[in-house]
Amino acid sequence: MRSGTLASASRHKVPVPQVLQSEYTIKVEIDMTRQQDPLTMDFLLLGIIDQQPTHAYDLYKKLTSSEDLKTLWTFRQSRLYAVLEKIERNGLISTTIDQNETLPVRKTCTLTSEGKKVFEEWVHSPVDHMNEIRSDFLGKLYFLKDRSKEERRQVLDMQKHRCETWLGNIEKKLSEHPDPEDYLHTVYSFRAEFIRSTLRWLDSL
Repeated sequence: MRSGTLASASRHKVPVPQVLQSEYTIKVEIDMTRQQDPLTMDFLLLGIIDQQPTHAYDLYKKLTSSEDLKTLWTFRQSRLYAVLEKIERNGLISTTIDQNETLPVRKTCTLTSEGKKVFEEWVHSPVDHMNEIRSDFLGKLYFLKDRSKEERRQVLDMQKHRCETWLGNIEKKLSEHPDPEDYLHTVYSFRAEFIRSTLRWLDSL
């Protein structure tokens, strides 16, 4: 069923059949994950600032000119400044004003010790949900490419173990719905194949 039909059913208080409630729940879970994606931007900015203290505008230019970054994320300048203000309020970066009579006032962003700690914990941890592979985990790999092979392998192995746990849970649910005509069989078989595909990808790295 298309999302527009489901939204219409919600607005007019039309009861959604049980089989469609499962479909609607899946859609909501995916949408909620997308709403969490901006959190990846916090860590992305921390990682780039960790590489080199930088001005906000130079940071924006790097985010919009780097082919690696543009492939995965899009950035609005206003959003960038808002995130920088937030992570500064949270004590993860500090800013200093550059004094120059011939140039406009510019602030240099530097990672604090707390920001460094938070970033390192993030980059060395596996993601907790499959939908985070396409954003959060790829962000970790962007920074791990400049780290040692041992660090990178450790994170890949942890993520692989996490995926194997997810697969075991899904296969158990799939065994409880063996009938191919059962809608939940379709859902769980799709999820299982998605995880298997991710595991093959992780093995190839």
